[in-house]
Amino acid sequence: MQIRPDQIDPDAAKVVERLHQSKHEAYLVGGCVRDLLLGRKPKDFDVATSAKPNELRRLFRNCRIIGRRFRLAHIFFGRKIIETSTFRANPRAVEDDQGDNGNGSGKNDLLIRHDNEFGSAVEDARRRDFTINGLFYDIDTGRVIDHVNGLVDLEARLVRTIGDPDIRFREDPVRILRAVKFAARCDLTIEPETYRRMMEHKGEVAKCAQSRVSEEFFRLLRAGAARRSFELLLGTGLLEVLSPDLARALRQEPADEQARVRMARFWAYLAAIDRWTISHEATPSDALLLATLLLPPLRDALHPDSVAFPNPGQLVLQSAQSIVEQLKISRRDSELARQILLTARYLFPSSNPHRKRPRLETREFYQDAVRLVEVAADAESRDLALVGRPLAMPDGSAPAVADEALPPDLQPSVERPGRRHGRRDRRPAQPSPPGRVVEAPATAPSRVAPGPALAPDLRHPVFTPIPSLADLVRPASLRPAFLGVGSFGSRWGARGD
Repeated sequence: MQIRPDQIDPDAAKVVERLHQSKHEAYLVGGCVRDLLLGRKPKDFDVATSAKPNELRRLFRNCRIIGRRFRLAHIFFGRKIIETSTFRANPRAVEDDQGDNGNGSGKNDLLIRHDNEFGSAVEDARRRDFTINGLFYDIDTGRVIDHVNGLVDLEARLVRTIGDPDIRFREDPVRILRAVKFAARCDLTIEPETYRRMMEHKGEVAKCAQSRVSEEFFRLLRAGAARRSFELLLGTGLLEVLSPDLARALRQEPADEQARVRMARFWAYLAAIDRWTISHEATPSDALLLATLLLPPLRDALHPDSVAFPNPGQLVLQSAQSIVEQLKISRRDSELARQILLTARYLFPSSNPHRKRPRLETREFYQDAVRLVEVAADAESRDLALVGRPLAMPDGSAPAVADEALPPDLQPSVERPGRRHGRRDRRPAQPSPPGRVVEAPATAPSRVAPGPALAPDLRHPVFTPIPSLADLVRPASLRPAFLGVGSFGSRWGARGD
């Protein structure tokens, strides 16, 4: 297994060269070295160095320091980022040398909460999660530096933790999801003891910050191995920890032919999103991935010729509610996924040649909606048993274009109030701006209980009113346009009356 110089990103090589000129150690590290040795094209290149974050900032004008738990330097080359980290020591070993850290946690709690202890290159390699990610590459000598026997595991195609897996997973349970990601993405096998400890500690994923868990979940799906990742999540029981309703829906036996088709579509759509990701060498957005997960039970209901579902917008909200709440998906991504699914209705062909659609090409979610229809068409063209209503747009049947206004079901479902910097807005409510209608319900709507995300009964839909947060938020008051903009970017008089 050799790495050729022409395989190295030239900007990453520039970063390493400048660090060497400043008398710092610097190596390519982690996933880029692993992927190059496996004959894969790295998604990005990371650098590890002896330079401290502040020294990196002085060396590179195009540098920005990020993170609190784990401080990193992002060095920008246009839209490309070379992530550069300082050699670190194992924070657990540092705490043991210093005695009790005073945070009141017991010795049985190994969860890492601070990770900014600087160390040497050897310590940095040994504090990483898996042996295949602990390899360094020296650009000057052209050799791989292996402090953790990662080359042996890479040759055997094994995912193995560095050190005791019981300790490593308790230090950071998100590593359990990362083990699944590497096994799925690189077609590797998880080493038996590592796998046994994964099963023992999988419930501790709930200890981690939800933003990290959600981010790692989407990383599982966006690297061209979404189907394999979901198979491993289901097989290991990790999906029950992340989304019990989704796991239950995937494990249950289909009750009828429609349920069987919905289940088959789920796996076919995941395989199709993998083919799209690989063929386009692109990274699908989190909103597109979420829309792909939600599409199988909604495929026929969202077709423009469907007459059994007079309110598709409400059906989308009901189907998405469970998975969005359990995976703690951000409001922005869940809102974009909803708009992507509803936009697909205007992209599906209709038997009505005079059907009109709004102008959507400039909307943020339009291109992802096009990709979603492409994914569905690709999956169904390979298995005719999955085909519902036609998806291939016949020549000359493109729907006519209507005006610029968004239809009501594509309007943002949540009104975002402006920040008041801790001050309560006591001004009376003003009328909604033109073109935006927010109606208050006559009675308090009832909340819909979450159910299996993949198996709604599409034959007998029940539309229970869902509370809209827009009805509960006081709309921001309007300020006259002639007041202009203040010197600090806010409108004059925006601090209150």
